[in-house]
Amino acid sequence: MVCKRETIINKIFLLFFIVIFATFCVYLQPVEAKPVKNDAVLVCFSGGREIVRKTVIEGPFADEYKFAHEVKVVDEQGEHQLNFAGGLCIIDRGAVTVKSQPQLSDRLSCYSGGKKVIDFEVYGRETTVDEYLEGRTFVAKARGNVFNFESLHQYLVFGGGACIGEETD
Repeated sequence: MVCKRETIINKIFLLFFIVIFATFCVYLQPVEAKPVKNDAVLVCFSGGREIVRKTVIEGPFADEYKFAHEVKVVDEQGEHQLNFAGGLCIIDRGAVTVKSQPQLSDRLSCYSGGKKVIDFEVYGRETTVDEYLEGRTFVAKARGNVFNFESLHQYLVFGGGACIGEETD
């Protein structure tokens, strides 16, 4: 009888320690990084100068002829559609988190009116400059007049500004 009682008590203690251990293990797990809620920002240049800066809440959408793009923005006038074409326009969709550190694949420098306005260090899949200028989303660190981030952000580049791309090894 005493042996059965000790066995039951031992099982209860073992179960108690397993529950405590499992609870601590759950709290020791790293917290999953979540993206910071950022508003996307559209910035357009002409002649090397910033001519528009708007908070994007929806889009971009290409028109049927792909000569212009449209976004839904919010500003002091409220929410409305904004069309843009020509020049150099960049959308910063904000900071992103990645599970593993991607490799640096390209360096992209963009100019407006003969003046460099931004340098991107592009991470992930390498591609060609024309794909970047067609509004392809890419992840990069940016340095320049308008965006200067050491963290990875998601960008789209549109327009007729000159961009020079270099592959990295």
